[in-house]
Amino acid sequence: MQKLTIRFPYGLSNLEKVVNENLVFIDKTPFVSLLESTTSYAVFLRPRRIGKSLFVSALEYYYDVLRKAKFEKIFGNYYIGKNPTPLASAYRVLKFDFSGIDTTTNQSSFSGFITNIQNSLINFLRANALYSEMIETKLLAQQNTAELMNTFFSIYKGQSNDKIYLIIDEYDHFTNEILIRDLDEFKSSVSQNGYVRKFYEAVKIATQAGIVDRFFITGVSPITLDSVTSGFNIVTHLTNEYDFHDMMGFTEGEVQSLVEMILEDKSRLPQIMNDLRLHYNGYKFNPAKNYTIYNSDMVLFFLEKFKNTQQYPRLMLDPNIMPDYGKLKKMFEMANWEDNLEVLETILKENRIESSLIYQFNFEKGFRRTEFINFLYYLGNLTIAGVNEFDSPVFKIPNLVIGELYWEYYANVLQERAELYYEEDKVRPAIFSLARGNEKPFFELVERNLEILSNRDFQRFDEKYIKLLIISYAMQGNVFFIRSEREVAGNLGYVDIEFLIKPNNQKTHTQYVLEVKYLKKEEEHLLETTQAAAEKQLRNYLENDEILQNLTQLKAFTIVVVKSKVYMKGIL
Repeated sequence: MQKLTIRFPYGLSNLEKVVNENLVFIDKTPFVSLLESTTSYAVFLRPRRIGKSLFVSALEYYYDVLRKAKFEKIFGNYYIGKNPTPLASAYRVLKFDFSGIDTTTNQSSFSGFITNIQNSLINFLRANALYSEMIETKLLAQQNTAELMNTFFSIYKGQSNDKIYLIIDEYDHFTNEILIRDLDEFKSSVSQNGYVRKFYEAVKIATQAGIVDRFFITGVSPITLDSVTSGFNIVTHLTNEYDFHDMMGFTEGEVQSLVEMILEDKSRLPQIMNDLRLHYNGYKFNPAKNYTIYNSDMVLFFLEKFKNTQQYPRLMLDPNIMPDYGKLKKMFEMANWEDNLEVLETILKENRIESSLIYQFNFEKGFRRTEFINFLYYLGNLTIAGVNEFDSPVFKIPNLVIGELYWEYYANVLQERAELYYEEDKVRPAIFSLARGNEKPFFELVERNLEILSNRDFQRFDEKYIKLLIISYAMQGNVFFIRSEREVAGNLGYVDIEFLIKPNNQKTHTQYVLEVKYLKKEEEHLLETTQAAAEKQLRNYLENDEILQNLTQLKAFTIVVVKSKVYMKGIL
């Protein structure tokens, strides 16, 4: 393909459209065969925008007897087309997609859910030539999810002997939104008599009756999974299985092959791959895996923007898919907000947090620290970094774009705590001044925040807390690429904070390296010796670290905070 004719399936979830328009497609169809040979009833969870819907579309076209005539055209060039399984084109495919339901109120959630089901059932009957107005009237009359599904399966069994392959995409999309808005309403909807629970109970009965032969359910979190699997022990939870790790998302090799398709100057490949790795990579769903995967939609967004101009997009994350700040705020306000905020501070301070891995949530036990950490993990805001010495999972922020979202939220928390609402509009101008080489406005904001907070939170202050405050402010404005605690080669230590030019910024500006120290009020007499120690440490980095030596327009400062007073000393 010529560069200008190469198109990527960014935002697309229909495999036939991808094939017909000759879009680039990373072949994930070997997993169709693996899935078929592994289980008949699968649940597979992944964060949003990582390729779930396109894989679901592949299953739909592969198994649907109505699409048999299109099989060769759609799958002929892919693995599964050259190696078809015995069940290819063998089912009537019934598909539900539970995204887009209005969850504003309890009533809108229920109405949206049952209407979604009714529309999907009627569309299925039309497509399979089983429709009649009488049947539609009967289905629309049902306002109980169990009765609706049981009525449908009864009608279908009376008209067809063909088995159903049931696909549910975004199974938990609307229930997650309910959870974030109202925990009690969520519990009610998925409880033993809740309308969500009754829907899945009807599906269970249909599998036992031989009507539904297979199902594939995908979503984001196992929050609602108890409703699916209660009393239904044939379901297989493949989310964290080693062999299915790469079924969605892109591997390093897959991303590099895509970049090489459109890259004119091949000498740029190492730097571009490093930048993509920082921004989009980092997801791991099984601790035994020795590599991580990329968010596929983020990569495709970048490639579409990059291919013609050969320049990075102004924003490395498409605003249309950027996780909603308001939703993150609501997530942290669920259950015990102070405990959740402590989780956030631990993540930002240590870039890691330990917890057990939950495969199924049980709200009878409450929604505590472990549940909250796992919720962040399943939503893609944390990922598995590895395990500790006791083989318990360690979680971390997966990449830079998710990290920036956390920092933005934390900066707003600090502003609210210090009741500095009127100064929010000063943050971005202060950052722009910082990039132009004027540090004073930025650190005046930091000091102002410290002055307010020190009277109520001084007992929490330490060096890491000061770093949190500085970084959370500097993350605003999409100006700096910020590194914290980077290890210097030769075991010389860790650079506290670096404010660098972002890879998507085509213009040069001032860059910074900071060495940060904190003293309590009663330790103020140690200020000069602490400054001297910080300066010695920083000069050691500047003289021996090749990365710092190659930076242009670099300014170096020691920052010593005494309770709430910021003492800055420039040494470069």
